[in-house]
Amino acid sequence: MTYCKRNAGLTFSLILFFIFLATAPSAWGQFKIEKIETATQSLFEGEKGKIDVTPALRYNRVQGFVVGADATIALSSSKKIDLLGHISYGFKDEVRYIGGLQKSFFEFSPLTIGIRYQNVVASQDDWFISYNENSAAALFLKEDFMDYFVKKGLLGFIDQKIAEKHTIRLEVEQSRLEPIEKNTNWALFGKNKNFRENPLVKEEDVTSYRLVGALDWRDNPLMPMSGWYIEGKGELTKGDFFDTKGIFLTIKKYMLLFSNHSLRFKTMIGSRSGCKPDANYYTMDMGGIGALVGYKDKEFKNGNRFFYATAHYLFNNTLLGKLPLGFIPFYDQLSLGIFAESGWLDFDFADENVFSGFKSMTFADMKSDVGVSLYLTEGLARIDFAKRTDRGKDAWRVTFRIMNRF
Repeated sequence: MTYCKRNAGLTFSLILFFIFLATAPSAWGQFKIEKIETATQSLFEGEKGKIDVTPALRYNRVQGFVVGADATIALSSSKKIDLLGHISYGFKDEVRYIGGLQKSFFEFSPLTIGIRYQNVVASQDDWFISYNENSAAALFLKEDFMDYFVKKGLLGFIDQKIAEKHTIRLEVEQSRLEPIEKNTNWALFGKNKNFRENPLVKEEDVTSYRLVGALDWRDNPLMPMSGWYIEGKGELTKGDFFDTKGIFLTIKKYMLLFSNHSLRFKTMIGSRSGCKPDANYYTMDMGGIGALVGYKDKEFKNGNRFFYATAHYLFNNTLLGKLPLGFIPFYDQLSLGIFAESGWLDFDFADENVFSGFKSMTFADMKSDVGVSLYLTEGLARIDFAKRTDRGKDAWRVTFRIMNRF
């Protein structure tokens, strides 16, 4: 009986885990550039009034279990007008929703104009971990890596695709920001652990103007082996407490080398002027699984100048395949890699110019770590063994990632 109960519990856990991976609505974070799915990409082209519904399931420390659905309704037979919606309920929160309308022009390189109203629990941290992976970590491991706030208001955008792969978009958003507290301390495992408290944002009205862009020269957007990817955002905000200017840039390079080896580089730069260190909606954090995995999660907090660079060398299956360890389950699906990271975070109080404030960044101030990664099924899952370089004692950290994209 005990054996059956354990198997039933494991089966239920796996089902929940894969639901998390398969379903979760996207959101727009500080470094993250989301791509607009246009009406011309609709899976139900040619059927007026067809409704496409996708279930959504999440778990976090401020809402508990969240169940809901995303829906897209084609309002015209040409499929160039879509009605978008999302509704969800958090068992420790309330009903949240998004409603929007967008219209696309042109079959190729479409221009899309849209507007949406949202009442959501959002995070600025989805640039380093997705909502679905974070939900799985919170439910199973009692690790919630994100910080949350409530966002209510209107968002309008004009989005232009260039050659189907590149994007340039103008966004205007008027939002009411509200704090939300930690409301649960339950998880399937990790009973001796506690979720950390959720930092509270100041309640304020904010109007944001953003110009965002993404240039994609990768050979494959899902599992790239070569090419460049560049995305950036320029932002102006006017709020009850702060008027800020921000720039955020991410550059990635993928290279395929000899013997199926590959090399990846990533550099991220962020800067914002006009806020104070306690304005955690506007500031940036560093440390942990997002940047500097060998350090504690969010070990460095509330900076307005951010620099991060990392390099990953992947041996793929050429190195482990030479070892006589084929008796290990899934051994033929394992591959090895090494990595190095370096980052810097600071707060510049004389920050009138968003491009200034980096002169204080010196080699001695940079935080770094090095490590080894064990990949399963070409990155479907990954274990990182990282060592921070600023000390010798208690310097190692092991982390586990699922479906994390470089």
